[in-house]
Amino acid sequence: MDRKACIYAGSGAVLAKDVEVALDKLAIPRLEVDEHDIREGKLRNCSVLCVPGGYTEWYVEALGQEGFERIREFVAGGGGYIGICAGAYLAPRRVEVPGRPPGLGIIDILNERRSGRGLRTITVIRPEHPLVEGYEEEMEIWYKNGPMIEPGQDVEMLAVYEEGPAAIVCSRYGQGRVIIFSPHPEGSLEGKVDPGKLGTLKLLENAVVFASKGR
Repeated sequence: MDRKACIYAGSGAVLAKDVEVALDKLAIPRLEVDEHDIREGKLRNCSVLCVPGGYTEWYVEALGQEGFERIREFVAGGGGYIGICAGAYLAPRRVEVPGRPPGLGIIDILNERRSGRGLRTITVIRPEHPLVEGYEEEMEIWYKNGPMIEPGQDVEMLAVYEEGPAAIVCSRYGQGRVIIFSPHPEGSLEGKVDPGKLGTLKLLENAVVFASKGR
């Protein structure tokens, strides 16, 4: 199985390094791509695109409709999409930033924008699912401004926050798989949160493996 992962590291992707370091710890081959690479079709070199935390508005402006269409084509053709925080905000039909511009539309979710940072408790509600394999019930995970997610049609809810909204969901788009994290399984370099010690690193590994199976 090809487990090479593309990480969006273009305009606004200020937390791309966190994902890069986490994938290096997992020994998963990776490539950085920016908005120009995506528009030029370079996603064909990867099985998974990970869109990390960062500035959602910048992503919308930098990728534009052409970049969005290349991502949709990639996922529909069997590629995986892992959206973390800002990458989660980008994935549905509407992006929760000023003006509410159109998003990727690759998963049927509604995102309620929230702010805050720190460790949050989430509860795994589908421990038999391969995306959360090895996890049971409650865990602590790093959180930084991620959405409160309301899943729609054909969306599997895998973990929830204490107050009820979904924290981790997944779905299919065409032949590809879409995985959405409101919190950060990769931890935080700035916050000095080691995902290995915290125990969330395997979530990212599971996501890459699961998303790769769509191809």
